[in-house]
Amino acid sequence: MILALIKNLDVEVTYTDRLPAAWHGAYWDDERRIFIRSGLTAAYEEQALWHEYAHAWHRDRGHHPTTEWRAWRFAARMIVDPLKYASAERLSTSSVFIASELGTTTRIIEAYRHAIVRGELYAQAA
Repeated sequence: MILALIKNLDVEVTYTDRLPAAWHGAYWDDERRIFIRSGLTAAYEEQALWHEYAHAWHRDRGHHPTTEWRAWRFAARMIVDPLKYASAERLSTSSVFIASELGTTTRIIEAYRHAIVRGELYAQAA
């Protein structure tokens, strides 16, 4: 699904090993291209694709904390199922536990929580 959405923006996806060490992905607006680090686990690849899709959607240029957090929250809203999150959180509030239960990363869980705190979405009861 995410690859089709990216294609609908007329953005290309390139898998590469030539990204800065800590980066899983990058979006370059001048090239209308998303770069994803080769060899990521499925969870990290999904996280990177949704995050970079948010940058492409907004035509972000550069690296700014405001646009980064917006992209993380967007990715989290797309990846996290609210009912599964609520069920997992009833068992433990640990980000590591919830991420494991949902098959995602702790970064996505933390961004999801941030979106709840900001009032961008609401926690649902399971």
